[in-house]
Amino acid sequence: MKPLLQMLWPLLLVLTPVSPVWSHADLELQIEELTLQLERQPENVEWLLKRGDLQRRHDKHGLARKDFKSVREIQPHNETVDWFEGRLEVESGQPEIGVSYLDRFLLVNPDHGIALQNRAQAHLLMHQPLLAAQDYQRVIKISERPSPSLYTANALALVEAGTEYFSKAMEVVSSGLERFPGEIRLTGLGTDISLAVADTNTAMSLMNTLPSPVLGLQLWQRRLVLLDCELEADPSTETCQADALESLQNQ
Repeated sequence: MKPLLQMLWPLLLVLTPVSPVWSHADLELQIEELTLQLERQPENVEWLLKRGDLQRRHDKHGLARKDFKSVREIQPHNETVDWFEGRLEVESGQPEIGVSYLDRFLLVNPDHGIALQNRAQAHLLMHQPLLAAQDYQRVIKISERPSPSLYTANALALVEAGTEYFSKAMEVVSSGLERFPGEIRLTGLGTDISLAVADTNTAMSLMNTLPSPVLGLQLWQRRLVLLDCELEADPSTETCQADALESLQNQ
């Protein structure tokens, strides 16, 4: 299901509200200021962590690793650096290494929502969607106000795991819609899953929660065509269901 993972990854990158969005010029200015401060206090772990994380966001992974290495030399038992370095390795395309750091961090900080999402991203890159789904479910459970995107990510990870997990994915979608009635992204995902398993009643119910202008959009028009095709209940229905499954996996 590589196409689905390709669709999911951009969503996951924006799920984690780690810090404000800064331009490269802003990041460079902050890095320069911290560098001046560190010249005066080279063993200030807080500043090293902050500069390393800014380097990560500036895509200067080597410099970020250098700062994190300094932190470990100064404070060998520092826990936060495991999270920072784990996130860095995941984002730089080394999820296996990232998971090793994040596992260690989460062992002593099991309810750290952002680190759990970072690890979920790594599991997806490692083609371990069920482990990713577990992490997203944990984040939802511990969050006071989980966002709709968390439910979407959880459900998509279960879809990535295969058709035998579609029912579990629908449970996640339904739970999300109970909290966010009519949320378009969740409603669309629930509709796609329902069409993929030929559950036309649920697909119709979900579509009926949306206003007409939304249903007039091209993506929803395609869903209506697939629904009508499945409702015909003739030999073409299997083809329609296959088209719906393909649409879910390649949306």
